[in-house]
Amino acid sequence: MKFLKPSLFLPPVIALAIAGIGLGIQRQSISGMEQEIAILQKAIAVRAEAERGDSSGAMASASSQDAKDKQPLDWKKIADQLAETQKTGGDNLRIAIRLQQRLQTMTQQELVAALDEIAALDVPKESREFLEQMLIAPLSGRDPELVLTKFIDRLQDSNGMIIRQLFNALQELAKKDPAKATAWLDQQISAGKLDSKSLDGKSQSRLQFEGSLLSVLMVSDPDAAGLRLGGMPVDQRREILQFQFHQLKEDDQSAFAKLVRDQLPEGDQRSALGRVASQVASRDGYSKVNEFLERIKATPAERTACVEQAAEFKMRSNSYQKKVTREDFDAMREWVTTQSPGSTASVTGKALGDAVDSNRKMNFAEASTLAVEYNKASGNDEVLTRFLESSAAQQNKEQARVLAASISDEKHRAEILKRLE
Repeated sequence: MKFLKPSLFLPPVIALAIAGIGLGIQRQSISGMEQEIAILQKAIAVRAEAERGDSSGAMASASSQDAKDKQPLDWKKIADQLAETQKTGGDNLRIAIRLQQRLQTMTQQELVAALDEIAALDVPKESREFLEQMLIAPLSGRDPELVLTKFIDRLQDSNGMIIRQLFNALQELAKKDPAKATAWLDQQISAGKLDSKSLDGKSQSRLQFEGSLLSVLMVSDPDAAGLRLGGMPVDQRREILQFQFHQLKEDDQSAFAKLVRDQLPEGDQRSALGRVASQVASRDGYSKVNEFLERIKATPAERTACVEQAAEFKMRSNSYQKKVTREDFDAMREWVTTQSPGSTASVTGKALGDAVDSNRKMNFAEASTLAVEYNKASGNDEVLTRFLESSAAQQNKEQARVLAASISDEKHRAEILKRLE
């Protein structure tokens, strides 16, 4: 068996992992979801490496594995295995990785036939959708138009992962034939398939399809991207550019920045660029944010916004994985000081509050000790003020009020103490 690079199967496996541990994509905040995906990417990459094992072991078992790969898959058995491991807390991820490797060897016709077979299975709805989205992912790369045609009526389904695969399929179609992808999307809009049922009249499916198309057009045909986006209301432009561009490639960052600057008000521009900087920081570290800022030729105001958002997001992401330490805060502060020195105190205070908030691993007393120390170093009360404005302070009012008494500015001290009553 030829072992595949993790990049070939990370997206669908990430989707499965999220579904398997019950993150609730449709109910979770977008920023929270992005953090969880970033964390899962790292974990799955490590796991995939282990799955491949050493090359000698892989060579020894290649012959028997190839024989297994030629046998038809028993989709009912796989569905039952997935359901059982889900019920018992077993290892769905191992099954998903192995299945994804096998799917990469299947022809387009075999994938389509397997989808039809799975649709007819007498299995729980969740198991069927679990398997369907596994097959849709590789099929989208080969015939995205078929995927869009076959599954467009599933937009109203509850499974966010299958819907996400449709957005990916449109993106793949746009890479192959931008005109056809644009025409397909316009046809769905005209047919009313993307009409909103929400009270605000906003169709999330429409916005996400637009984001998928624009992510390709902004590079291949910037004028067409600008014309399309410019025809939408400002609030929809804002939502597309702030929330529909995930894992932006380095080569696409400049094109994205131009689209943002051309289509959004100044304040919204900084927020949209800051979200990209946050993703870069969480995924690749602070040095890559420096490269992003240089690549897009960030203005001073954009740089400040990007640094603040990236530092806070990176620390928040770290706190999901482990207990953040003094060393983590020192590294963050050193980077912020080199890029936006006026932001260091504020970002530190916010990050300390966030490290305690939502049952994270640092307790309030530990964060308070660091807050006092960093506050002295700042020469003003901004670290303490920002820390005591956090919800962590609201959850630890008695301790927080003791800290607030040390704020030197009388007006700020009174405001903080009022909030902590």
